[in-house]
Amino acid sequence: MNKLLQIALASVALSIGFNAHAGAIGLTTTGGFHQALSYYYSQDGQQGIDKQSRPNYGVGLEAMVGDKDEKVQGLLRMNWVVDAPTLKPDTGDLDINDAVFPRADKEDPRSVGTLGLGVQWGVLGDPTGTQLNVSAVVGTGFITTDNTEFLMIEAGVGATHNLTSSLQANVNFMGTMRYRKRPSYGPNVYAGIRYLFD
Repeated sequence: MNKLLQIALASVALSIGFNAHAGAIGLTTTGGFHQALSYYYSQDGQQGIDKQSRPNYGVGLEAMVGDKDEKVQGLLRMNWVVDAPTLKPDTGDLDINDAVFPRADKEDPRSVGTLGLGVQWGVLGDPTGTQLNVSAVVGTGFITTDNTEFLMIEAGVGATHNLTSSLQANVNFMGTMRYRKRPSYGPNVYAGIRYLFD
């Protein structure tokens, strides 16, 4: 399923690139938190899992499709994200001296390439001035250093402000769901500058 989603997103991205006559391209930064699992084992081999909220950050590119005067635009987002590694787990009632946690404190930050496709809707304000919007993005973490690719779904609110007729500042506050074997959740913020063209 993940491979099919990657192929579909890549096809749409190529189509957008070849057929867009109005839209925007831009640079974006991102930061937030994701849910990571830290595994530990008791001396008799029972597994425990500590769910940790860990930071992530990254940079990327955005492309918008649609006239800059319109309230509804297509959104393509590509980012290189770094996930912080897990920490020593909270072992609950189990004395941490009696627990074994083979991966904690041995992991390096994980790099992930993400690709997302979605829609941005202007809900209040002027698209040529300052506008509040909502957006939804479906994508994938399709490049990983440890073969842990995942499905990604994001939804949230944001704002755009046109600095000039061709430069736009933007910020989005997104709730993110990653799915690989099980769902995990976390908030993320995207902020950047777009160059608008007709």
